[in-house]
Amino acid sequence: MKTSCFKNYQGPGRISIARYAPRGTPSGYKVVKALAPGAWFNSVSQFEYRQRYFAQLEALDPEATWNELHRLARMTSGRDAEPVLLCWEKPPFTSKNWCHRRMVAEWFQRTLGREVPELETGQLSLL
Repeated sequence: MKTSCFKNYQGPGRISIARYAPRGTPSGYKVVKALAPGAWFNSVSQFEYRQRYFAQLEALDPEATWNELHRLARMTSGRDAEPVLLCWEKPPFTSKNWCHRRMVAEWFQRTLGREVPELETGQLSLL
């Protein structure tokens, strides 16, 4: 599993974890609303966002979520595709440009011991 933004990855295994996809996003992706941030997403500080979003994640079963993401990735391509979790923010990440998909990656690392790296632009052809 990897993470990326809608603009950087349009290959197999795309899974949106955003509240909605950008206009013009090519079809062929699945949506996981349980990983989308709440309606508060653009009205709270980064600190408050992290608190709320991690509380949202803690209500989920990490192993079941991991397995569901892999199942959905296979559905998007008809083969054993790697899940790529997508939202809007483009790297590089800074204190002012941060992203909830990386919080999902932190959650999987902490709860399951599984690393979820950000997909580098040069890796696009590898998937």
